[in-house]
Amino acid sequence: YYTKYSLEIEYKDEDAETIERLKNATIDQGYGKIGDIIQYGLGECKWYEHDEDMRDVSKKFPNVLFILSGEGEESGDIWKAYYKNGKAQRVKAEIVFDEYNPKLLR
Repeated sequence: YYTKYSLEIEYKDEDAETIERLKNATIDQGYGKIGDIIQYGLGECKWYEHDEDMRDVSKKFPNVLFILSGEGEESGDIWKAYYKNGKAQRVKAEIVFDEYNPKLLR
C-alpha cells in the first residue's frame, strides 16, 4: 500500500547545532536525512514502520514536534501524526461538504 509522506518540524529554543544534527539525522529504514525529507517529502512509498521510526527519532530530539502527513492510495485516506519525545497522536482528515444552498446556483 503506497502512501505519499511529508514531514514538518516545530521547535522552540533549539540551538543551531541541535537543528543541524536534527536535519542530518536519518530515519533508520533508509529513508534519508530528515532535512531532505522535510524539504522534498518522500513521495509515494511503502513505509509500514513509520510510526515506530518516528517515535524513535522523536526520542532523540525530545523538544521537537514532528508532524508526519500521509495520503494513501484509497480515496479519503489522509492523516497527520504528531510525534514528541517518543509519544504520538494520529488524526484522520474529515471531508465535509457544505449544505445545498439554492442561492449559490449560477
